[in-house]
Amino acid sequence: MQKTSPTRRAGFSLIEVLVSFAVLALIMVMLLSITDATSKTWKGTTEKMQAFEESRAAFDRITSLLGQATLNPYWDYDNLQNPTKYERTSELQFLSLPMAQIGKDAVQYPTHGLFFQAPTGKVTDKTIFGQMPLLLNAYGYFIEYGPDDRPAFLSGSDSHSTSVSARNRFRLKEWRVPSESWLLYGKTSGTNGKSYLGATSYDWINLANPAAKALAENVVAFVVYPKNPVSVSGSSSPLAEADTFIYNSRNSSTTAVGISQKHQLPPEVEVIMVAIDETSASRVWNNTATAPDLTSGLFLKPAKLGEDLDQLTGPQGTLTQKHIKFIILRSTVKIRGARWTNNLLP
Repeated sequence: MQKTSPTRRAGFSLIEVLVSFAVLALIMVMLLSITDATSKTWKGTTEKMQAFEESRAAFDRITSLLGQATLNPYWDYDNLQNPTKYERTSELQFLSLPMAQIGKDAVQYPTHGLFFQAPTGKVTDKTIFGQMPLLLNAYGYFIEYGPDDRPAFLSGSDSHSTSVSARNRFRLKEWRVPSESWLLYGKTSGTNGKSYLGATSYDWINLANPAAKALAENVVAFVVYPKNPVSVSGSSSPLAEADTFIYNSRNSSTTAVGISQKHQLPPEVEVIMVAIDETSASRVWNNTATAPDLTSGLFLKPAKLGEDLDQLTGPQGTLTQKHIKFIILRSTVKIRGARWTNNLLP
């Protein structure tokens, strides 16, 4: 009688088990790598959002207020005693320009300043004016490098106070004046109240009174680019692109195809802001009292805007080479009060 062989039990060989463990280990390593990369990306994004939250809020505030800018223009004779033309005029002013143009050091006050009026009614020291929501306020925005504002008890000036080292940083500042203290109308003088309306007259801007307050720290560039309209009623030719960042609503000599910007608001203003994180600022500059030179020679001509921005933030740019984390905020604001026309009527 033939013997039957015992039934062979199903199973895995040692080699198969080892291969399975190797594949499982590889999958685990891949999952851990993906999880770690995702965690780092999430953490980095969260840190970046927190680091630049203040800059984003400041940028949103500026663009919101800028859209409300006004000149409150009207039509009047150029001279009541000897009129020669009927012209568009205004006592208000819209001004954007490099801060060096108003006598500020280009390194300590880098890039541009923006000054305008808006009917916000938000800035007043008198309760009675709180019921006037359309009261005019003057606003100014610019960057300044210097120590932070600190309460007196941190200055170490007496035995009961503690001395804390000042933190020198680039700061985006807001200058705003209570409506009842605004001096623009107080500068009116001369025949028909017009002599103070010269293109170079902006003595109503006094950044020390009241003192400008910091809106955001570590903002290293603030670029304001007012745009010409595509066309204007009364002109058969299209308007040329603006060839300068300077816009002065009292300047009658700046023209495009014979159309003056005098007493007119730009229809659109592109605003660009570059901010860095606090860790980078502290690491690179170590609280130096002397302002680092990041933007001298930049942002002077609109035709070079892209090139200048790349020189600051591009792959070979100043900030990238110093391994500084940064964010670029950019938006084009439409000014609702802009109504461009041929400024002079015969």
